[in-house]
Amino acid sequence: MNFIKSQIINIAKLCFEEGLVNGSAGNISYIYKNDIFITTTGSCFGNLKEQDIIKLPLNAKEKGKASSEFFVHKSIFLNTDKKVILHTHPKYTILASYMFEEITPIDSEGKTYFDKVSILNLKNPSASKELEMALSEALKYQDIVIVKTHGVFCATSNLMKAYTYAGALEHSCFVLLKAKNMLK
Repeated sequence: MNFIKSQIINIAKLCFEEGLVNGSAGNISYIYKNDIFITTTGSCFGNLKEQDIIKLPLNAKEKGKASSEFFVHKSIFLNTDKKVILHTHPKYTILASYMFEEITPIDSEGKTYFDKVSILNLKNPSASKELEMALSEALKYQDIVIVKTHGVFCATSNLMKAYTYAGALEHSCFVLLKAKNMLK
């Protein structure tokens, strides 16, 4: 399954270079047949290697070295028809999550991809049962969701599409914040 790992590595590097993640923040997963390929806890998108991506069965009860949000990804795969999940921590999108109830793009690129993007306000926004349930439901009906204070979860049919959506959302949030005079 080298083609899966190479796609994950490529998208991870693009996300890191674009500033959609920093340090070891974020994770990526890809479901193939009954296996989940997922980045490991503490791996860095900017320097991701094949050994930083592990394969676990969809019915795994333990996550091992997998991302702390393995069970969130697993729940999304079990409850939607999505094939990949990209979780990023883009700074302007997170900032916008404090300022808005949802994101309605005002830029033409953002409008091309989405009318609006939901912001989930959760008590436990990271690696929790609450996050599993909320994202599994929200991502049935949309491809991208913001978790207030935490970041973006994009679940789609392929990794390039997920990356494109995450980047477009970050740009839309930057434009919104500039338009609202929140950034100097």
